[in-house]
Amino acid sequence: MTDITPQLCIAGGGTGGHVMPALALADAAREQWDQLHVSFIGAERGLEAKLLPERGEDVLLLTMHAVQGVGFMHKLRVLLWEMPHAVYSICQHWKKQRPTLLVGVGGYASATGVIAALISRVPVVLYEQNAVPGLVNRTLARFSKRIMLGFAEAQSHLKSKKTVHTGNIVRSEIANIQWQQHIPPCLLVLGGSQGARFLNQTVPQACIKLHQQGKDFTVVHVCGGDEKQRIDITTIYEQAGISAEVMTFCSDMPDFYSRGDLMIARAGAMTVAETSMVGLPCIFIPLPHAADQHQRFNARSLSDQGAALLAEQADQNADSLAILLANTLFDTATLQNMHQACCQARVQDAKQRQLNVLAAWLEASL
Repeated sequence: MTDITPQLCIAGGGTGGHVMPALALADAAREQWDQLHVSFIGAERGLEAKLLPERGEDVLLLTMHAVQGVGFMHKLRVLLWEMPHAVYSICQHWKKQRPTLLVGVGGYASATGVIAALISRVPVVLYEQNAVPGLVNRTLARFSKRIMLGFAEAQSHLKSKKTVHTGNIVRSEIANIQWQQHIPPCLLVLGGSQGARFLNQTVPQACIKLHQQGKDFTVVHVCGGDEKQRIDITTIYEQAGISAEVMTFCSDMPDFYSRGDLMIARAGAMTVAETSMVGLPCIFIPLPHAADQHQRFNARSLSDQGAALLAEQADQNADSLAILLANTLFDTATLQNMHQACCQARVQDAKQRQLNVLAAWLEASL
């Protein structure tokens, strides 16, 4: 036995797609090992800069910018100044005690954390949430001990024998929700925390066309953005005579999922994992400009199994979306088939699979 408290450091973030899985993993690890201390490394510009301090987490925030989609001089500044300075800051931060294990969850703060871990001889595990690995994880895969995959499809993009398909952890309060049909059926619209302009503009117009056809249904629409946007979208539904609840942000996702018969959404990794766990039929409209088209591949992990529909944004307008909804939202057999396929596709023990990976290092230090 050792009297040194085991230390798990989780590096990465930037968006909810990285931060929320990191928090889910941290909570699961704390639940498994009550002596464990968990810390984070993130970026000052990322969602983690607000969310982690609000939770009282131990977090080191770094000045980091992305290198994709920027000019040559900006890349040089990041690679020759920001990244070395960030790595040095992490190594200095660890002088009193190095982590027992570092998990990189993606994003550029993950890259600096992994580099600092390699310099400090700290074992590295990568966690890739998407069906197509991001640039950081593709680059660093060869230096890691294990790579946890949210989607089995990601294996084909990584030339490594260290991968383990774990699935993405879904919060227990969401996992406990199971889909059921309602009368009248309810359409959920989810564009993510920042909203989605295409969904906000197109879905209400498609709903108007359905209403004009005499279809009876309700809508719960998470639009993102600000209060003005919420009011504008609410007004569109009200003037059309459609029963709709519109919110900028949903703080109770279990309730949100439980209300729906069908959802239209982007295809972030956690959205796909959560809808699969709930068994919620979904029409995924991937973000067209997502890096490496990872949202399209996330959606295909379910659509290829008949558990969801994949609709490309470029092919959709209010008319075509209204037809798609008419053929899905009001067809109880189609919804039931999609639900059953979701149940077959979901990974129910993702939390335990991930903890089993971490245990090789954390339990040895207890």
